[in-house]
Amino acid sequence: MKKTLRIFSLLSILVGTCLGISANNDMQKMTDANKAYQQENYSKATELYKQIADSNNVGAVLFYNLGNAYYKNGDISHSLLWYERALQLDPGNDDIKHNIAFVNQKITDRIDPVPESAISEWWNHFSQQLTERQWSIISLIAAFLLAVTVILFMIIRSNTVHVISLITLILSLITLIFSIIFASKEKYRYIKQPEAIVMELVVTAKSEPTENGKNLFVIHEGLKVKITGTMENWAEIQIPNGEKGWVPINEIEKI
Repeated sequence: MKKTLRIFSLLSILVGTCLGISANNDMQKMTDANKAYQQENYSKATELYKQIADSNNVGAVLFYNLGNAYYKNGDISHSLLWYERALQLDPGNDDIKHNIAFVNQKITDRIDPVPESAISEWWNHFSQQLTERQWSIISLIAAFLLAVTVILFMIIRSNTVHVISLITLILSLITLIFSIIFASKEKYRYIKQPEAIVMELVVTAKSEPTENGKNLFVIHEGLKVKITGTMENWAEIQIPNGEKGWVPINEIEKI
C-alpha cells in the first residue's frame, strides 16, 4: 500500500512538473511571439502564436493576436478565421469587431445578406453580445435571485419588502427566461449551424456533392459562410444571400 502511494505521489509530481513546464513554454512562446510581432517579423509571430493555439490553449487575446499576425503577413482568410474565433470567445469586444469589418473590406465578394426585420436584427444582435456560457451564468444568478425573493416574500411580513420582492421577482423571472433563450440560441448557432471561412482563392459551389455537379456560383477567400450539411468530403454551404451549394470540405475551415 505504501509503495502504491509512493508511486502515485511520484506520478502526481511528474504530471504537475510536466504541466508546469508546458505552461512555462507557452508563456515564453507568447513573449517571443509578441516580440517578433513588434519587430515586424510576422511570419515568426504567426508560427509561435499558432504553436500555442495548437497546444489546446484557448483565449480571445491569443486568437486576436494570431489574426493580427496573419493579416500583417498578407493572409486574409486565416486572419478572418482567427478573428472570428476570437469573437466567439469575446462577442462584445469592439476591437475584434472593428478588425473583422476592416479586413472584410478587402475580400473579393460583396454579397448582400438576406434582409431581416428590425425586431429580428435587434434580437440577433442582443443575443450575440454574450457567449452561451455567459448567458448560462446569468440564468443561474437570476434563478438564485428568484428563489431568494420568493422565500423573502413568504417569510417577511412587510409591505415594503413585499413590493421590493415583487419587483425583484418579476425582473429575475424576465432575466431568467431571456438568458435561457439566448443561451440556447447561441448553442444552436455554433453547433447546429456552424460557420466557416473560405480558405481558397476561388471556390466553385456545385449543385451536388460531386465534381460532376452543376456550377451554381463562385466565391472567394475570406467569405464567411454557414455549413448546412456535410457528406463525405463535401460540405453544403449557405452564403449571406441565402443561396446554397456544395464545396469540397478542405476548401473551407470551420470557425
